[in-house]
Amino acid sequence: MRTSGILLFLIVGAGLCAGAIAADVKGASDPPDFKRFEGSEIARFEKNNYAPYVLARSDVNILASLAFEKKETVEGELARYVYLVPTGHSALEVVRNYEDMLTGLGFKKTIELGPEALASGRYFFGDFYFQAQRDAKYAHESTPFDGSQNPYYQTYQGTSPDGRKVTVALLASESQGLSWLPNGIGGNYVTIAPGQVVLGLDVITGKAIQSKMVLVKASDMAKALATAGKIALYGIYFDVDKSDIKPESNATISEIATLLKGDPALKLEIGGHTDNTGQPAHNLKLSQARADAVMKALVAAGIDAKRLKAVGYGDSKPVAPNTTDDGKAKNRRVELKKL
Repeated sequence: MRTSGILLFLIVGAGLCAGAIAADVKGASDPPDFKRFEGSEIARFEKNNYAPYVLARSDVNILASLAFEKKETVEGELARYVYLVPTGHSALEVVRNYEDMLTGLGFKKTIELGPEALASGRYFFGDFYFQAQRDAKYAHESTPFDGSQNPYYQTYQGTSPDGRKVTVALLASESQGLSWLPNGIGGNYVTIAPGQVVLGLDVITGKAIQSKMVLVKASDMAKALATAGKIALYGIYFDVDKSDIKPESNATISEIATLLKGDPALKLEIGGHTDNTGQPAHNLKLSQARADAVMKALVAAGIDAKRLKAVGYGDSKPVAPNTTDDGKAKNRRVELKKL
């Protein structure tokens, strides 16, 4: 992470230090350039090559349900940590040390919620720890924050040395004592002492999904429509949870326009499709907005709107399993269908 070339920040007289200790779970290490609170151990660590991640974006006045009220979703490589801090420290002390470290690395704090906002926020803890699977996972496992006191939640935004967006979310609280099973089913229990600070730290590093799809030419679109009546296109790009067409989509939009101009009798349905991330109703609305945006772009390219029909299908028509990153990428598509 960097700002003005600053890659490392040494906190003088604070509680953060570098290096792992023997009690860390196998394969775990601190995020690059990060330090940990002195004496802490990593009780859980996991990585996901590409995943959506939901951030709380509420102020303190609208958290009546004690869950994520306003949200923002980011995507990227996800690294998740649960640190257990030695007893004798407060959640506020730990959070302020991390705040000093992160701002020293060039990160900008984007939200902070404290005990007044979060109260006994079990559902907020679940939203942070389980993300979109909160209710399903609470059926058979708990978070390391359940029943804790004095919680603090913060998010930060920064930039990696190679220019990628980095988002950090952290949640620290003081346990009332808990026997916690990190993986829900199976494995070994972790004992968290009364008053012990638990810190959840999530680091999301944005990256572009490697495109394995080549530009589909108008002639190939025509062949597919003639034989199969439809064709899936992966060269039209949108930002996460938005319907604005990105500039790198222009080549594919141009090929669709060429197809339509070369066959004046051709009429097309423009189908918008998403993966299953998020709620079905939201995905349906988003896919419709994206299909409408493609239709608008084609009309701007000189195609009569009467020859086009925009339909959003949301996540209702997957062409691959939504259980892998590649499968989800295939399901996020624009599909042309001959009318």
